[in-house]
Amino acid sequence: LFFPAPGIWLGEQAITKYAAAGIFLISGIKLRTAEARAALKQRKAVVWGVASTLFLTCFLGVFINSRIPLPVPEFSLGLGVFLCMPCTINCGGALAVQSGGDFAMALLLTVLCSTLGVFTVPLLMERLLDFGVGVTLPVGEMIKKLFFMVLIPLALGKAMASSSQAAQATATKFDKPLTYLSSSLIILVPWIEVSRSAARGVFDAVSMGDMGALTALYGFIHITFFAANWAGSKVLGLSSETSKAVVFVASGKALPLALTVMSLLPAGVGDKGLLAVPAIWGWSMQILMDSPTAAAWRRRTHSILAGLPRDQDLDGQRG
Repeated sequence: LFFPAPGIWLGEQAITKYAAAGIFLISGIKLRTAEARAALKQRKAVVWGVASTLFLTCFLGVFINSRIPLPVPEFSLGLGVFLCMPCTINCGGALAVQSGGDFAMALLLTVLCSTLGVFTVPLLMERLLDFGVGVTLPVGEMIKKLFFMVLIPLALGKAMASSSQAAQATATKFDKPLTYLSSSLIILVPWIEVSRSAARGVFDAVSMGDMGALTALYGFIHITFFAANWAGSKVLGLSSETSKAVVFVASGKALPLALTVMSLLPAGVGDKGLLAVPAIWGWSMQILMDSPTAAAWRRRTHSILAGLPRDQDLDGQRG
């Protein structure tokens, strides 16, 4: 914000045009789908998780967002775009493990929703969001571009990592460097847009109160997602482990896809630097809110099981 020149310079380099593809290529390399097959038998959980991730949370989130307008119009629209996204590719599985949940289910939902989201996101955005008078969302063109910018790199990365045992071993060996590279690319995209906006003085009118309103609104929306997914899992009678996987995967939204989609929006929707702020802020809030929740949920489960007789403990884990 205070020194936008480096971000503007990076935006002029040709390689940055492929940052989005690089993010999903790395995600494909790191994606482990073998474990996900074990969760296919849990049909109720799969249907509920996919439906909630791709539709319920999107409709619910956009409804709340539309009823509580933010002081900065681009914040409301940017948050609406973020709320139409599917789940994160990496965080859901990690949170499921941290909470003692079903990692296989989390992986399966992540793979299904990340793939289907390429097709559902543009349709949901056209149906749910108001981009202003005279602005037409090119749904077909967006799906086509997302297919090549998201699905193809994701599939290519997965194919590369699965091509041989040596490739799998290499992907595992360099897991941390790949994570750091992916994080750098995720930061790069909004950095460029925010720098361009800062150079035009767009952020001069944004106050701490505006950011506070955004924080309160997304915090409320995320808690609502968590409660809705937990309640649905209880009604369906899902096990504790499966419920944790569904709740954490379905309650989170994907930042890389949101930023990619924003880059494809037509002119006239607003400043893209401002549009990116709610997505970045919301994604950060998810991590800050969900990590301690996952740890607390794990401790609570352990404390409950510790008070049960051994046979009930085993039956509870099977259920």
